[in-house]
Amino acid sequence: MTATVQTTNVDLHTDRPSVYLDQWVWIRLAKAAIGRPDNPHDRAVLEAIRHAADAGLAFPLSSTHYFETAQIKDPRQRRDLADVMAPISRLLNLPALRSLVRHQMLTALHECFGRPYFRPAPEPVLGLGATWAIRGTSVLPKIMNSGREATDAEMPNRRQFLRAAGQFAETALVAGPADEEIPQLRKYGYRPEIVSQSTQSRLAWESSYRDVLINHPVDRAELRVRLMARELLHEHLDVFNEIKAEYRLDLRRLMRSDPDRPGSMRTDMMLLSDRIPSMRIAADMKVEVFRDLQRNWTVNVMHDIDAASLAVPYCHVAMLDRDATDLLKRSKAHDRHGTVLLTEFAALPAVLRDLERRMGSIVNKSGWDEIGPPAPFCAHWSDLPRQ
Repeated sequence: MTATVQTTNVDLHTDRPSVYLDQWVWIRLAKAAIGRPDNPHDRAVLEAIRHAADAGLAFPLSSTHYFETAQIKDPRQRRDLADVMAPISRLLNLPALRSLVRHQMLTALHECFGRPYFRPAPEPVLGLGATWAIRGTSVLPKIMNSGREATDAEMPNRRQFLRAAGQFAETALVAGPADEEIPQLRKYGYRPEIVSQSTQSRLAWESSYRDVLINHPVDRAELRVRLMARELLHEHLDVFNEIKAEYRLDLRRLMRSDPDRPGSMRTDMMLLSDRIPSMRIAADMKVEVFRDLQRNWTVNVMHDIDAASLAVPYCHVAMLDRDATDLLKRSKAHDRHGTVLLTEFAALPAVLRDLERRMGSIVNKSGWDEIGPPAPFCAHWSDLPRQ
């Protein structure tokens, strides 16, 4: 027995109109920026995106962008990519998935069971810097003076410098280190292989279930239930257990567990899971992947699913690759969230113009305006204000 598919009633889209661009889009934009476009019209698309970013549209990055950029071996290519990504995105990021899933779980528990008793307040979605994307917290530079943070009186252009230094440092984090910098960075704990090991572990976890299904096939409905359970247990169990402990939730009582009926919590568990948007999107995409048992799991597929589970609930437009878009459309995730899915590069300018018309006035266009006065984006050392 399976539950009727439900969805949360909350609109999760960012307050500012936002457009999520997959890694392949940024790479194509970088090619256009250095004069090697895939198509003669790509330069016009790049200029339309820059214009939209200047007008206040958000083009947020996610942890997936950082991980995928880090896999590019050529430092020059990473730098070319960062030189496009940073000024357009303003280093606004979607937060770590853990942060968003926690809010989604609390909302789902409130809607399904009335616990917590009050609907959780909205969580901030767009934040500055790599740590926001990877940990869900922003860590920005400070200027210290004798063991304490300097004041504006001591340094009249302190805020201007902090804004520029933050942008410069965050751009460098996107680009990653040059080859000759790695030995010194390792002395300070730089271990990029840890990320690769974690990625390979996740890939092995997904791949292993294909062998299970080959030997023990199930129908689509049953597969969906099992994959939702796997998603919770492998990706989000720590957050779920934290919430249970914090709110002292007895799920057996809330979900009307009956010891004489094995699986009696199944219907309510699926009711709850279907109201956790990011988890549901990931599980539904994996259903489609696992239904083709001839298909091999790859890091790219895994990253596409990670990106979609963030982008589709929270961004107004998501431009992913064709495979990921096809997987999403089969489950109608974009319809549930009212998110536009794009795959055609040339279609971007028209979509951006429509968003700009509907956007209205945005006071803080970058997120950096809270740190220092408006100024041109600082992506290079030579752009830093001099003391």
